[in-house]
Amino acid sequence: MGTTLCCITIEVSDWISIAGIIINSVLAVWIVKTIQNRLTNKRVLKDHFITEIKEIRTEYRCFLNDLYTSKKTAKSILPWFKLMNIKVNDVLNLINEKYKTDKTILNPYQNQLRELITENEDFISQFKNDEPIEFSEESKTQIIKFQQDNSHLFNKIIVQINDEK
Repeated sequence: MGTTLCCITIEVSDWISIAGIIINSVLAVWIVKTIQNRLTNKRVLKDHFITEIKEIRTEYRCFLNDLYTSKKTAKSILPWFKLMNIKVNDVLNLINEKYKTDKTILNPYQNQLRELITENEDFISQFKNDEPIEFSEESKTQIIKFQQDNSHLFNKIIVQINDEK
């Protein structure tokens, strides 16, 4: 009771097997595409957050370099810190929500650095003038020490994002 096709007889069980192969193939393609899309979406999101962290790191580096080379005025520093705090808090809250990272990890940049700069005698004495701040060698050394002690925090966030499954 089979079907004859070009001198080949195909039984009902053969048709069932062929249908099974086709269904399994369609399911395999669908599963692979679904999983691949999910993994791609996760990677894209991770890459986005990593790019945001790298941009924040670059902004802090440029800021510190500008301070070190006397390219910043005292009056421009406070608004810059406020804007950076908004940006950092926004990004870290989202990263914490998605990857359960420590949203206070950049507090040294948000608080200690601000205090290091704004409570510095050079900053205070030159605040009235709207000219670039000239930091003493001692102050510059403190700024460099701050960078040495805290620059790893950005990489720590990136590693935590990448480690999340």
